[in-house]
Amino acid sequence: MTIVTRFAPSPTGYLHIGSLRTVLYNYLYAKKNNGKFMLRIEDTDRARYVDGSIENLLQVLASVGLIPDEGPNNPGEKWPYLQSERLEKYQEHIKTLLDTDMAYHCFCSSDRLEELRAEQTGLGLPTRYDGKCRHLSQEEIQEKLSTGWVHTIRLKVPKNKKVVFEDTIRGKIEVDTKDIDDQVLIKSDGFPTYHFAVVIDDYLMWVTDIIRGDEWIPSTPKHILLYEAFGWDKPIFSHVPPLVGADRKKLSKRTGDVSVERFLENGYFPEALLNYISLLGWNPKTTQEIFSLGSLIEVFKLEDVHKSGAVFDTERLDWFNSKYMANYETDTLYNKLITYLKRYDADFATQIESHPKEYNIKILQELKTRIKKLSDYKEFTTFFYGEIQKLDMWLFLNPKMKILSAEDVQDSLEMALSLLSDSSLDLVSLENIKDTFITAISASQKKNGQVLWPVRVALSMEKFSPGALELIYILGREKSIQRIQKVLNDIS
Repeated sequence: MTIVTRFAPSPTGYLHIGSLRTVLYNYLYAKKNNGKFMLRIEDTDRARYVDGSIENLLQVLASVGLIPDEGPNNPGEKWPYLQSERLEKYQEHIKTLLDTDMAYHCFCSSDRLEELRAEQTGLGLPTRYDGKCRHLSQEEIQEKLSTGWVHTIRLKVPKNKKVVFEDTIRGKIEVDTKDIDDQVLIKSDGFPTYHFAVVIDDYLMWVTDIIRGDEWIPSTPKHILLYEAFGWDKPIFSHVPPLVGADRKKLSKRTGDVSVERFLENGYFPEALLNYISLLGWNPKTTQEIFSLGSLIEVFKLEDVHKSGAVFDTERLDWFNSKYMANYETDTLYNKLITYLKRYDADFATQIESHPKEYNIKILQELKTRIKKLSDYKEFTTFFYGEIQKLDMWLFLNPKMKILSAEDVQDSLEMALSLLSDSSLDLVSLENIKDTFITAISASQKKNGQVLWPVRVALSMEKFSPGALELIYILGREKSIQRIQKVLNDIS
């Protein structure tokens, strides 16, 4: 038997970071077992449909490298993959349930149902349908249908029955049917409810393993009753815990922007994002933390997923991303940076590419261990790609470095200018620049910081930046001399 997993979202918004982890677990489990991972869109709730959300979902999944084996973009034999295109299948199967007395027509108006719920709530009772239409005769049903009564179709939940299933993560779960409502299967508009359509689709698409969030545990007995009503073998269920914030509350759109697209826009690598979220609630039974998608497939086991929610920590994600940043070859990282900027900041990408690639590579090589995500690059490089800020004398003064006056600054900058003006100084090698400056500073009986601090500030005019000698190496002789001379002119 081929293992088949699926992700079946409703197109009611953008992909949530918690949903991405669910996609990842479905993908990993399928690939681990040489199976298939499918994408299905559950779009029968037209009132909540959001334009563009399907396209966004497909784009995000492609961006992070979780490509379904079958889905709207790459159909296979189980098409179509949008529920709105499968309505005929639901009508066929609801007829089967009606013919076998496993479902019934319900003609109760929305007003009556609202009054019933209000009454039950007032008495402190669970809100569920009271079965008023469950025992209508065939004559009553046909009369109402022939006169055009608005109706739904409900599942006839068996009485005095235990629904038992084994959850891979949660273990044995048992529910009494007295606690299960006669759920609506077909709405008054003729569209199936989620609970009906999901079972029909999973069966017809040969889904063997359903991996989804634990908020669906209460719905699972309803689904199992439908499998049993049709006489079908039920799939294996695995319900993963939620992602929570620092306050231990479930992450939602109300607690911050947690769409996957926003994380990509903020400059996180897809591979770092997948690596981090894979470990939220899953224990690989090793001290290893950095996993490629391929290595995750090798070690992933559903039974190692925790039962409790996992805290999503952006600082921890930053750490993972910085590890990937530092480990990439600089040329590879540069290509990723340009690709990212062309998508999210095209003007800055054009500005960067107007400079020689060698210059950009030098900057990136210096910054790759300093920045945490690609979006940081612009903030840290303003003085590399544009004019530096106006002279701020307070940035130069540093008692710890024994720079107490404009005269101290001037003295140090003149020394640096003299060294840079010597054409024999080879600026191609950072090591050579360091040797030349450190030797000259030592001979002048100054401390390194006394010279290098004001040089660093003169070249960047920033409180924080790479070191003076690294800046000289990146900027080159001409630009370094120009900036130092400008400061000297301003303070003289």
